[in-house]
Amino acid sequence: MRERVTGMLIGALMMALVAHGAERVIVEGILARVNERIVTISDFTERMSQELKQMPTQPNNEELHQFAEMLLNEMVSELVLLERAQEKRLDIADERVDEAIESLREENNLKDDQAWDQALASAGLTVDTLRERYERSMLLQRAVQGEVRPVEITQEELRQQYELDKESYRVPAKVDLEQVFLADNGSNSAELLRRARGIVDRVRNGADFKAEATLAGAELQELGAIPVDDCRPELKQALEPLKDGGLTDPLVITGGIQIVRLVKRIPAGYQSFEEVVEGIRRQRSAETYEDQTRGLVEKLKDQYLVEVHPEYLDVVFANLGGA
Repeated sequence: MRERVTGMLIGALMMALVAHGAERVIVEGILARVNERIVTISDFTERMSQELKQMPTQPNNEELHQFAEMLLNEMVSELVLLERAQEKRLDIADERVDEAIESLREENNLKDDQAWDQALASAGLTVDTLRERYERSMLLQRAVQGEVRPVEITQEELRQQYELDKESYRVPAKVDLEQVFLADNGSNSAELLRRARGIVDRVRNGADFKAEATLAGAELQELGAIPVDDCRPELKQALEPLKDGGLTDPLVITGGIQIVRLVKRIPAGYQSFEEVVEGIRRQRSAETYEDQTRGLVEKLKDQYLVEVHPEYLDVVFANLGGA
């Protein structure tokens, strides 16, 4: 009886049509099915709309199609793993979902209820849909536990990966800078420039830069290491002839006069292996986890009834476009 009812439901959804002259247009249908679980056009349109609202920039037409195909594959994998979770009789306690949402609010400084509601609205979410997402995500993770195992990644493998990806760790040439800024508070600009030149002359002759700044009523400020190409053109030009420890001539900028000292030049190079090894380890672990999860999903697909109808994505695009 259950199979018959399910078959009738699927048939009804697949044949939901609207007469338009001689044309019949599909308004609802099943995009994906795994055993008894289904994703309809409406389900997918809603999920895709939520995902698009969270993107910083909206995809163009080709990117939108690629994203839709990727999301459909992802949702099919979710159905497969949810089916596996049901076989294992897994569930997620409400308290765990509550803790995850509370942690999210704290991490994003959204303890205020009004700010929280605004953040959810801007993401196209409600508290209920957010809870559903967290519960689904936790259930999917538990479904693969015991079937996806961590793989030992040796130090040699990590170093080999570093060498393969070394260009991504390139750092540009930088200049480590300090400055003294003399503010123009409506005083005589020519006099302010004369004072700045006096500071430069005295420091170049051996005076202490910090002491000169203090005597001038200013502070010695550390600007830190800045990529050379990020320096504004006039500063970059003033720094070019200097050796480490050298001082620029006074630079007239908005609000006053700037005197910059080149502490040292930092040549272009690469981040060291020690600086990036933990990031490489996390990336490799995540990739291994994803590969094993995909393998598990493909194995389970052979055991389950799986149907996918990507041809109905055109209806989703029409819905999203307001057609």
